[in-house]
Amino acid sequence: MIHKKTRTAAAACGLAATMVLAGCGGASESSSEGDYPIGMSMDLSGAISFNGKPAAAGFKAYVADLNSRGGVHGKKIDLKVLDDGSDVAKGRANVQQFVSEKRLATFGFILSNLSLATLPVAAQSKMPIVGLGGPASLFDPVQSYYFSYELRAERLESAILNYLATRAQEDGIEKPRIAVFSVDTPSNRDMVKLATQDIAARGWTAATVQYMPVAPTDVTAQASEIKASNPDYVLMSHNDAGSLVAVRGLRAQGVDVLVVNQWAGSSDATLKQLGDKYAAFRTYASPTETGNSAVDAMKAAATKAGEANNMTNPYFTQGWVAGSLLEKTLQACGAQCSTGESFRNAMEKLGDIDTNGLSGPLQVSADSHELVKTVRFFTWDQSADQAKPLTDWVKAVS
Repeated sequence: MIHKKTRTAAAACGLAATMVLAGCGGASESSSEGDYPIGMSMDLSGAISFNGKPAAAGFKAYVADLNSRGGVHGKKIDLKVLDDGSDVAKGRANVQQFVSEKRLATFGFILSNLSLATLPVAAQSKMPIVGLGGPASLFDPVQSYYFSYELRAERLESAILNYLATRAQEDGIEKPRIAVFSVDTPSNRDMVKLATQDIAARGWTAATVQYMPVAPTDVTAQASEIKASNPDYVLMSHNDAGSLVAVRGLRAQGVDVLVVNQWAGSSDATLKQLGDKYAAFRTYASPTETGNSAVDAMKAAATKAGEANNMTNPYFTQGWVAGSLLEKTLQACGAQCSTGESFRNAMEKLGDIDTNGLSGPLQVSADSHELVKTVRFFTWDQSADQAKPLTDWVKAVS
């Protein structure tokens, strides 16, 4: 009988390869009584895993550092990280598992479609999802059990167009023509709709709107349409991998104007490969940033936690700040914090949150569960071989 159980446990361990922080037999499988149980669902193997992995690593590094400091109220964090592969069915299964384990909250969901699909399950069980952006329906009206530590999709357009207004003035273009080139997801469809309205309201021209898939391979047709529309600038919305394909496709068709993208396409590697006619905003500081003591402290903790190799882009910082958010919420919730509802109530009361320069100021309240309000634009400085800020932290919405 003992051998049979051992074989069963071993099989379960093999099937649990998606679990990152605590492997089979680790803290997540047999947490100490009184620990704070927290879940994270993240793309660790799918189309966006190149960003999901550093995002999860930043969160894990913070939790490891927090636990090494004694945790919160003398209690450790029992963290379980599961892979969703940006697949709705997997994401829903992860949430159901976290609910069954009575975890206080689920962090993550790099593809916001999963937050949208899994929120009903989480809300019914009163377990908050602390996710990454999403469409308007996740924010207006406020969803009691959804918070976001990333800019929501609709804000992308206003942040970029605000920057282009300044850039057009510098370039002497009174009424610029803007081509919109976006990944085709529900939240980005909402963004594009607002972008075209915003462009018209500014008295500008929406030259064309083109969409590409989550994992594009050939954008020749879309790039040709954008070339024919004769834009002054291209407003783009895609991640790092998609941006590389899209911008190279544009250049191949002779589109040589400035392309401005969102935070998902802002890694140093992307900026460097696409050059000074490509810019993107960041909502969190890059781990490569110098002269920032908070980044230095994060690097030291990441190295100690064995996560230094995952500090590849600002997603790592995003995950680290999410860990800080977790700590602050548990501090406010108290030693007896044992329900998702209590966790939700505590998070709503955090108010203004200072990240010590890892982002602009974050804000949360019962009236707004969207924490990120500011962005910072970057391009690549070839002579210095590093990312160059084009702005300070500026409001995403005027």
